[in-house]
Amino acid sequence: MSKQLAPGIQDRRSTIMGYVLALLFFVLFINIINLPRTALDQRATLRLVHDSLGLIVLLLAAVRLYWYYRDPAPRPPSGLPEKSFAFNRTILVFLYVTFTITGVIGFIYAWGEGRDIVLFGTTLPALVARGEAVRIPMGYLHSSLGFYYLMLLTIWFAFGFYQHLRYKVGLRRLLPGARV
Repeated sequence: MSKQLAPGIQDRRSTIMGYVLALLFFVLFINIINLPRTALDQRATLRLVHDSLGLIVLLLAAVRLYWYYRDPAPRPPSGLPEKSFAFNRTILVFLYVTFTITGVIGFIYAWGEGRDIVLFGTTLPALVARGEAVRIPMGYLHSSLGFYYLMLLTIWFAFGFYQHLRYKVGLRRLLPGARV
């Protein structure tokens, strides 16, 4: 985005990225729910999907963070105070940071576990040696960050509802799209 758009509007590229990230995260979330409920000997396909989607979410979140850094921030919708809008965007930035860090830690965890990471049929070489000293803390951290981004999403939605009730800026802006 090279130009400043009208208040409450974001560029088309960011809108598309929002839809893609939301869809991929939803599919990944369904995968996360099903993975521990599947027998150990039947998890190969779910892990392949988890690793591959996790990489895509990691990369797209990193790109989105770069755009946040590089591009001018959209202006808040009419009636929404600048600081309230900035707080909402800060939550999203932390969500993207969490997605990125969770992905990196997930790879370290898998390698520490001695598990091959297969992305779209290609096995990545292990960059970390197998060992309990890596697997245990990275596993706990990967899992806890998953709960952390669920908390961030909940806060973001709750704050968005508050902004709708207080400032009448609309709930549509909580969905991916041109509205911010």
